[in-house]
Amino acid sequence: MSVLQRVFGSLNGPQTLGRGPVFWGAFVLAVAALALSPLVLSRFQIINFSNFLVFGLLALSLCLIWGYAGILSLGQAAFLGIGGYAFGIVALNFIAADGNTNLAVLAGVLVPTLAAVAIGAVMFYARLKGVYVAILMLVTARLFEIFLLQTADPSYRIGAAALGGFNGLRPASPMDPLLPNLILGFGTHVMEFDGRSLEFFYLVLAIVVLVYLGLRWLLNSTFGYILVAIREDTDRTETFGYDVRLIQVMVFALAAAIAGLGGVLYAAWGTYIHPNSFGVANNILPVIWVGVAGRKDLTAALVGALVLQWLSLLLAARGEYALIVMGAILVAGMLLAPEGVVTGLADRLRRRRTSPTQGQAPEAEAA
Repeated sequence: MSVLQRVFGSLNGPQTLGRGPVFWGAFVLAVAALALSPLVLSRFQIINFSNFLVFGLLALSLCLIWGYAGILSLGQAAFLGIGGYAFGIVALNFIAADGNTNLAVLAGVLVPTLAAVAIGAVMFYARLKGVYVAILMLVTARLFEIFLLQTADPSYRIGAAALGGFNGLRPASPMDPLLPNLILGFGTHVMEFDGRSLEFFYLVLAIVVLVYLGLRWLLNSTFGYILVAIREDTDRTETFGYDVRLIQVMVFALAAAIAGLGGVLYAAWGTYIHPNSFGVANNILPVIWVGVAGRKDLTAALVGALVLQWLSLLLAARGEYALIVMGAILVAGMLLAPEGVVTGLADRLRRRRTSPTQGQAPEAEAA
């Protein structure tokens, strides 16, 4: 067994695109290019790319439940918002005593996970599926947004944190209107990550890479095969003895944890979190990114999220017709490649690479 097979063997499989040296070489080059991008990009561009990577986590979480488990959620950003609010509330209340945001990060991941368990148990054990799950999640996100928009009164506070209404989460004391930065470590051995710093960019890049690799390992394991079986035929999978409802709740909670981690990083990136995080746009855009690029593959979903966010930023600088142009691009992509642009291109390249061998096979057999 080669070194490449030993290192990447558990990350390869039929559930994800790219399994050979060419793919992994391109992957390493892409990560290296992102790591070296601060040498050529401005500080403003790096700050934006940090945000793109944060929302890349949201795209990966949606790809996990929609592309692999067949659960379309139009409210996935709700878990990002819950994670951001949980991080901010705990950080504001404990930063002075702890000197770090370790507990806040844990809360930002754990709270949306528990929320997903509660919501998922209601949905899946009631045997809701398809459009009903999508609509219920969109309504849930909208309810969070409506409630938080009405919390401008100073009485809406949790300890040292004021919910702030449309102004967003903030300290109850007006002395410092911002949330704390991300501070990790213990005692005197801590590191602070300003959301506008290179250190934060590299931290987010490392987290996205680790989450991506971890999901590849999971989806190419037995659990990944079960998820795909549930996506293709829920009733038949259940006849084989699998507790489909429990598995759906588990993967729904895992996706919420990833989105919650994105919420933590988003709140630390801008040192704010507001009700718009639960809005319709934040919930629909990830569906577009993942759907256009290819919902059935992690690589496609991540590439789609990064490229389309970057393209949206470029178009926004061109003027008022940016949204129309962006909409036309997205509609064209979905019409021309219903299974996804990235996955469609990958399939075409694979067929071109294997077709000469297939064409020579009969001659070889005849010889």
